[in-house]
Amino acid sequence: MRGFTKLPEGYFEKYSDKPVKLVPFNPKAKDTASIYINRLKAWLSGFDTEILHRGSTAFGITGKGEIEIGIYPKDRDWDKVIAVLRSYLGEVSSLEENHARLNDDFEGFEIEIILMKGYDAEVDKKLTGYLINSPETLKGYEALKRKYSYSKREYMIQKNKFLGKIVEKL
Repeated sequence: MRGFTKLPEGYFEKYSDKPVKLVPFNPKAKDTASIYINRLKAWLSGFDTEILHRGSTAFGITGKGEIEIGIYPKDRDWDKVIAVLRSYLGEVSSLEENHARLNDDFEGFEIEIILMKGYDAEVDKKLTGYLINSPETLKGYEALKRKYSYSKREYMIQKNKFLGKIVEKL
């Protein structure tokens, strides 16, 4: 599989050099994610979408503590799915050609909803599945996150490099 879609030069400059606050895995996050995913499925019942719990709370490792949920609509439904989510959650915090992000708070957790389409969606689903089933790789990923948490920018750069190497092997 080819790697991630190439990011524009200077992409990581938008992140600060402030430290990333990491928190230990909270098992309640998995139950909360399941409840929230059911809510999303109800909102999006008229669309052919996949919805996955992803990120550190899905993997059971140290992270920023938010629950990340990936939504993967068909290309033809992209704008409609975003419109439905906006009607429940308000403005989109980030919108790019193949990615969108919305946020919510639910049962004491920050919920980060990440929409992806096309090749990026396929990569994300494969990567998530691989990591969920690869405890040794997750240990390395968790160690990397701790090592680079002194700077959000460096944290994001190093995570991207680490995950990019995995994607190239898939």
